[in-house]
Amino acid sequence: MRDDIRDRFFTPFVLPVTVIGVMLLFGISLARILLAVSEIGAALLALLAAGYIMAMAFFVEARRRIPPRTLGVALALGLIGLVGAGAVASAAGIREVEHAEEGAGGGGEGGEGGGNPNEPRFVAVDIDYAQAPEALPPGDIDFTFANEGSIEHNVVIEELGDELILEAPGGGTDEATVAFDAGEYTYYCSIPGHRATMEGTLTIEEGVQAADGEAGGAASEGASEATGDDTASEAGDATGSSAADQSENAS
Repeated sequence: MRDDIRDRFFTPFVLPVTVIGVMLLFGISLARILLAVSEIGAALLALLAAGYIMAMAFFVEARRRIPPRTLGVALALGLIGLVGAGAVASAAGIREVEHAEEGAGGGGEGGEGGGNPNEPRFVAVDIDYAQAPEALPPGDIDFTFANEGSIEHNVVIEELGDELILEAPGGGTDEATVAFDAGEYTYYCSIPGHRATMEGTLTIEEGVQAADGEAGGAASEGASEATGDDTASEAGDATGSSAADQSENAS
């Protein structure tokens, strides 16, 4: 490269733009990775990145006569690896940071943080169940599923032979009717890497009042029938008493 071109064009324009672009690419890729993994993983990766930068600085300081080509290859390999990891993390999706912070203060097993615990409804976020039922009555249960995350989630029942009962892409919904006998069932998301934070227990037992009125319906009908029988019996008794009184008056 000619000295005049380097002094007039490359050094004042191309070099600063290239450095800024590399720094932005590095920061975006690292941020993508840190937002895709767990909080502990993010802290460890941040420490590793800082250690790599310090090691490179120490290496350059200790060996001042490093050929520019060798240094460029080392930096390029590190940047390519970071950008590739950032692309994979971007495809996997960003974890729900706000939900994780809210969940730290409370919530049930498997991440059930809201809604009626007896409602046959699952709500998924990235990556947790924001809502899931805790107890339901036995029989045919109509489930609904809302995926409020950005990646695919599902609901699998382990005791039913790992049967997938609900599934939806990011922003999608699903519904299904599943027959349950009394007992305890483990539900989880079967997407690789999700079960660690998306798992819980569903109890199926008699006497549970479902939020949509599934359980207790037969009992209500039975109570209505009993009330009707009692009313009819009372009416019959009253009619019989009235007839007897009229007969006595006639005599």
